[in-house]
Amino acid sequence: MLKPHNRAEVNFTAIREIGHEGRNSTTHVVHDVQLDANIVMKCVPKADISDANEYFSESRKLYATAHQNVVPIIYACEDPGHIYIAMPFFENGSLKGLMEDRFLTVREIVRFGCQLLAGIHNIHSKGLIHFDIKPDNVLLSNRKEAMLSDFGLAKQMYLGGAEQNYFYQPIIAPEIFEGPDRDIRFDIYQFGLLLYRMCNGEDVLREHFAQFQSSNEIAYAIRGGTYPNRSTFHEHIPDRLRKVVVRCLEVDPDDRFQSALEVANALATVSRCLDWRFEKGREGKVWKRIDGATEKTFSVATDGTTEFVSYKGGKSRRNREHCCDRMTDARVRRVLKSEG
Repeated sequence: MLKPHNRAEVNFTAIREIGHEGRNSTTHVVHDVQLDANIVMKCVPKADISDANEYFSESRKLYATAHQNVVPIIYACEDPGHIYIAMPFFENGSLKGLMEDRFLTVREIVRFGCQLLAGIHNIHSKGLIHFDIKPDNVLLSNRKEAMLSDFGLAKQMYLGGAEQNYFYQPIIAPEIFEGPDRDIRFDIYQFGLLLYRMCNGEDVLREHFAQFQSSNEIAYAIRGGTYPNRSTFHEHIPDRLRKVVVRCLEVDPDDRFQSALEVANALATVSRCLDWRFEKGREGKVWKRIDGATEKTFSVATDGTTEFVSYKGGKSRRNREHCCDRMTDARVRRVLKSEG
């Protein structure tokens, strides 16, 4: 029979660390002895938490936001020195890992984006602002669906806003410089940065950020809307998708999409260049696309020379119209649009 208050033991064996997630936690793959399964365990030292009431705050938030596109919590527990938050282990890893491996197709960007927005809309409807939306914090389920994770910085809204003083500098929104309270449009801006990285590759934001010499330069660029560079997109990214990204990144929150659902509705209208797979190498740029039994390859060398070849049944065919000594970026975009 259960007593009014019960304590029970949980036993797990560490396998490997998979991430150091910010200011006060590490994440590990562990083997849960009772479940006889590998799971993910987030470990938070109690010494790094100033308020005892915050010990289980993240686990409570995760538990309260149950949704198919939010990483679920299995259980939370403690020992004398640490808080442990147990979550499922997903073999497919994170969106960051996928983006480090290759560029995403437009179809993948739209699909992952809409799935993630469903999770974001869910937490917003529960009165939470995430404050830390980035590729590291998007896991890919066993069905390869995007799931929002890591609620360590999430805050409950009061009168439509929340205060948060801890941020990862490359993904702060412009309103951080205007006052203490932020609303859900802070998450919209961070989602825009995530979408920007999905379009242009995982390294693009890091490369832009590395150009600054001081915090003042960074602040000026963020407030002026020049970081990140809104005109930097690879040629296969269609206009509608570019416009969604740029609107998410508006400096004035009133000019952004006002909800995750608005962003999702706009993403759903993207219908061009869905399946070109982009590759970037020393010799230039290459796009590949499977069209039924035909594989199309369009390459643009560093000197501007282009080559368009279709492969089918072991035979190749050059499209002379798309093969030339020099091609502008605008014409490259037209070729990708017409053939995709």
